[in-house]
Order: sequence, then C-alpha cells, then structure tokens
Amino acid sequence: MPRGLSRRALLLGAAAAGTVLVAPAITAPQASAASGATTSRTQTVSAFPRAREVGDGRTYQALSASDLNPTGFYLAPDVALEVTVSQATAEEHILVVGAPDAEIDEAKRAVREYPLKKGKVTVTDPFGGPIYWKVIGHRGYLRATLGSAAARMPFFIHGTTTESEFQDQLDARDTPYAELVSSHALVTVQIEAARRFRGEDHARLMSTFEEIIGIEDALAGLDDTSALHARLDHRYHFVTRAAGIEGVGAFATHGHMLFPAPIQDRLLTVDALRLRGWGVYHELGHQHQQTVYKPSALTESTVNWYSLAVNRKFGTLYGQAPRLHVPESTGETVWSSAVPKIGIEGVDFLTTFTIMEQLVMYEQLRLAYGDALFRDVHRLVREEKPEPGDYDDNDYRLGMLVYYLSKAAGADLREYAAAWGIRYRPSIAEDIAALALPQPEQDLTAIRDEDGAALAAQVLASPTLRRANGLG
Repeated sequence: MPRGLSRRALLLGAAAAGTVLVAPAITAPQASAASGATTSRTQTVSAFPRAREVGDGRTYQALSASDLNPTGFYLAPDVALEVTVSQATAEEHILVVGAPDAEIDEAKRAVREYPLKKGKVTVTDPFGGPIYWKVIGHRGYLRATLGSAAARMPFFIHGTTTESEFQDQLDARDTPYAELVSSHALVTVQIEAARRFRGEDHARLMSTFEEIIGIEDALAGLDDTSALHARLDHRYHFVTRAAGIEGVGAFATHGHMLFPAPIQDRLLTVDALRLRGWGVYHELGHQHQQTVYKPSALTESTVNWYSLAVNRKFGTLYGQAPRLHVPESTGETVWSSAVPKIGIEGVDFLTTFTIMEQLVMYEQLRLAYGDALFRDVHRLVREEKPEPGDYDDNDYRLGMLVYYLSKAAGADLREYAAAWGIRYRPSIAEDIAALALPQPEQDLTAIRDEDGAALAAQVLASPTLRRANGLG
C-alpha cells in the first residue's frame, strides 16, 4: 500500500471520494463510507489480524484494541436470527452478540461468539445485545446478510449520519443500546444515556474521539510512516455500563474500556470530553502502553504519558487546565510537591513519589528533549524487539525504562534516574554505559514547566474556564 496510509485509512479515503479502492490483501471492498460501517443488512467486512497478535508481534502494547466490527443492529434475547453468508474467505468468521462488560448482571457481561460458514446459520442468544462481526486473518473477507430478527439500533456513523437522522433514530428505535462509530473509535452506550445526552453535536463528539486517539497514537509513534509503525486497523472500543463500580472509576482490558454511569458525561458530552476527560485519555492510554519498560509498579504511571499528551494539546485548543499545575487536595500542585523530593537521602522512585509526582520526571525529560522523546522510545522498542521480561520484574523493566529513555534522548540518563531513585539491574546499567552516550547538557532536575504553570494561572483566573474544568 502507499507509504504513510493504513489499510483502514485507504478504505475511508476512497469511500469519501466516492470511489471503490481495494487494498492489496483484500479481495472485496468495504461496505460504506465510514471505515466499513454501514446500516445495510448485507455487509462486507475485511479481515484483520487478531488484535492481540498485533500487540504481541508488532506494537508491544500491553493491552489490545478491539477485534469487533459494529453492524448497527441488535439481537433480542432468545430470538432466532438467520444469517446468510455468501462469501467467507478469511481464516475465521464469527458473529458476536453482546457489548463486553456492558451489562449490570455479571453473568451477561462476556460476549458470545457464533462461528459462521458459507450458507445459512441460525443464531439464538440467551441474553441478546449489539451484534458484531469478528473476521480474523491476514487476507480475505466476510460478506453476510442479517435476517429480519436483527433490529436496527440508533447508529451514528461519523461523516455519514447527520445529526437530524440520529435524533430521529433515538426517537424511533427502542433497542437497549445505541452506538457511535468513527474511523478509530467505537462507542457503545445504553439507550437511556444516549437519550439523556442527545443534545450534543455528535459529529463534534466523534471528531474529539478521533483527536484524542490521534494524539495518543502520535505519542506512541503509530504514524503510518512504515508498516512497522502503522496505526492500528482495529478500533478502540469505549463501552458504558448503567451502574457504578465500587472503588473503580473506569477500567481498561483487552479489547475495550469500561466507563460506568457516574462518569459518562466525560465520555458522551463534547465539553466534558475536551476539558474533563482525563479518565478517558487514561484508559485509552492503557491500550497504548508498551510492556518492555512497564513493570506492574508503573502500570498507573507510564499510562499518563498519553493522558498528559492530550492534556497539553487540549489546553491549547480548548482551555483544559494543565493537570500537574492545578492544586491537589493538599493545596500543592504536583510539580511543587515532587521537586523537593528529588535527590533526597534514600529516595526511591516507587515509594517516595506518588504516581502523579512520578509524572514530573517524565515531564522534565520531555521539556529537555522534546515531544519526540516518547515517540522514539516506542519506535525503538518496535524496531529492536527486546525481551519483554515479566510483568512483576521491577529490576528488569525499570532498567529498560532508563535504557530506552537514554537511547531516545541520545544522553546517558543513569545519574538523572538515580536522583529520582530508580533502581534496576546492574547489568542494564552496563548496557547503558556501553552505548557511550554523552551526559545531559543541563541539570535535568532543575527544569521547570513555566509554560504549563502560566497556562494554569490563566485558566484558574477565569471563572468560566474554572467551571468548565470542574474546578469550581
């Protein structure tokens, strides 16, 4: 395919131009304009490699995106659905019923899979739910038709569905779920919440999801400059649940992220997503994190590389307050509480600093070496394919963090890491020494984020922006 374009981007661009373009590994075109999304009962879905295979073999991402392709249809419980398959040329062809983790009833949360083959297949599902296609392979496609038992859901296709059409769907279609889909995002929401937040501009909402995903993809070096660094063909799946989860604001796992009722405004309203969406950026970040330099102790730390990237960009675009410069419940900002601890006797990165304070170290490095630093860390890992190590091996993975930050910065960061109390295997320190990198040209521990502090002051001085950011 042409350099700089993912397969999904090729198909989307061709549809937008009103032409049919067939990617080299595909023997049938996608069915509609919005990256394969359609409202027709007859749908054609191209195969993609299993998302986990891509995560393990190419991107080194700890959590995978979704294998599910939305249909725009819902199947009621215990209703027989006839599926007619006219073409099935991929390795696996599966009809999936149920949005993962969306149900309040724990017994209904796991999706159900029904293998398909050429000809007619009847599917009866005990719980019902949104219907998806799962087509796995490095080539091939599925072409199938959903029978009349499948009910149309309110289904917003970014770039295709108009706002008035979606509003009509919310009135006329009484399925338990609605879905919104764009090139890289799939949002599954209970119908009650879709109607509660129906006053939003859904084109702007999905454009914002595309912005967020684009920012995080760029930080991860997924920029379509080569096959190795191509953006994912798979969508990121944002799922809601009509209840809270005790002690959990939201979570991410393989294939999807789950957002319970108390924070759904951050997901489903434009202003909240743009100004108070840290939790959304954070959970999406978990699906971008790489394994090699992420021990269990840093799972909730390096994930905020991505949250901060969106925070910075949205600060410029929309007036989002810089998170590390807004006073915490202690009255101090993260910067002001973290800096005095650097280099103190017995300093330990994992115990001396809170998770949020650890972000100041990453920010000092970004300010010294530019936004490309973290992009290059991701790219180096994909290019060099190092041994991932074990999830709970802090000594190895913390060492790999220092190793790859040093290599991406072009500077020996061992002394800087020691000032922050990062402890790791002596053998990795020797590996860093063998790189023969120069020492940093400045005292990295003395770096401060003056621009971020100035923007925070502007936001805090504006009553309108304070309220919009949820700061009172």
